[in-house]
Amino acid sequence: MRHPTMLHSGDIDWKSIRVLLFSGDDSFRFLVRQTFRKLNVREILSTSVAADTTAMMGQVPDIALLDPEGDVGQAQAFLERVRTADADMPVLLMGASSDKPLLARFLPLGLEGVVPKRVSGHELAHRVADSLKNPQRLPVPAAVRPPSPLDRPVAPPVPSPPVAKSAPVAMEKPAPARTVPVSAVAAPPPKPSSYQPPPGLDSRKPTAGGKLGDADILAAGQRKSRDYDLVEDDSEARRLAEKRKKRWLEEMAREGKKPKKGKDVATLDVSSIVAAHGQWLDSKGAEGQRAVFNKMDLGGADLSGAVLANASFRETDLSDAFLAESRLDGADFRYAVLGAAQLGGANLGVAQLRHADLRLANLEGSCLRGADLAGAKLSRAKLAGADLSGAILMGADLAQADLSKVENLTQAQVEKTLCDLETRLPPGLMRPVKDE
Repeated sequence: MRHPTMLHSGDIDWKSIRVLLFSGDDSFRFLVRQTFRKLNVREILSTSVAADTTAMMGQVPDIALLDPEGDVGQAQAFLERVRTADADMPVLLMGASSDKPLLARFLPLGLEGVVPKRVSGHELAHRVADSLKNPQRLPVPAAVRPPSPLDRPVAPPVPSPPVAKSAPVAMEKPAPARTVPVSAVAAPPPKPSSYQPPPGLDSRKPTAGGKLGDADILAAGQRKSRDYDLVEDDSEARRLAEKRKKRWLEEMAREGKKPKKGKDVATLDVSSIVAAHGQWLDSKGAEGQRAVFNKMDLGGADLSGAVLANASFRETDLSDAFLAESRLDGADFRYAVLGAAQLGGANLGVAQLRHADLRLANLEGSCLRGADLAGAKLSRAKLAGADLSGAILMGADLAQADLSKVENLTQAQVEKTLCDLETRLPPGLMRPVKDE
């Protein structure tokens, strides 16, 4: 078996590599994270929702791993969005190379390789390294053509009626009564239930067979699934943030507590940092500068409604900080202190929150899809309405935490958490059984 240390030969600068992962399998997501974090990659962007892809492609990943198991339709939509943003980025499909129906769906969209799902971390790292060094698009078999949402059964042509031989006189002056109009020999008009292609992208008619057409895909991409998605109206985000802030300050006052003021808050020009970070995001790293707050004391800082996707807050003290309605997707909060922080409505999708201290934090209505919360402390945190789809909770401390109203939490996610008798879970889920 090859060893991943062989990859440190200088051929791959892992510290500059961003890996984009699509998978709904928690165990596989964990394998990918562990494998590439050991190689010190720059970022691991992870999701199980195709709608997240466009925002993640803005962070310019170098390679994508696509695991279609569980929801092939979402996986195909993910790859379509990837190819819309970057037609040349290497993509590796996790699956069996002998699965012809699966390959028929993905090969026309562009793949650089097919990797068995049951793969070791060592082998996966080598396959990724090979694709980064020498990306080669897999050929599309002649029998497989690109799938089109406009595909529909084509009625067989109706044969024209035989032309009877006639005398020369009849040919020179045919009788009008015997003339057969074209409409009489053409195919019969379609039934009302049959599919008609949309005249343009403004159409909203579904395609045949229940598939999505070009118009449907465009419309779905433009819809906002929840409040934590990218908000086009900044004034609305600010209004929601101010409302949450007022309520949060009232709660703090009732408890006789004043928000902490970190020593670095007064010395930093936070608004300029946020503006430069926004420019860095918009230009895909060509302009501006990424926001890095590592190991700073930002207690009580007001970052409400800020766009800080992919920013770094590693080991930062954000106690009592106000981050409601902020875009923090993909941000690094490893070992950060977020005690009693207000994160209501924030987008923390695929954020790295491993071993973060979130005790007493307000995470109501936040997006935690695909976030890494392994080892995080969530004791007494407020989580009503938080979306935990695909979040990693291995070793997370849920003592006294109320998760009764969270969304998309599964028993498998709960099994390896630390719960006590005061931990409240959604109906149907059980606290993990402690080993005797």
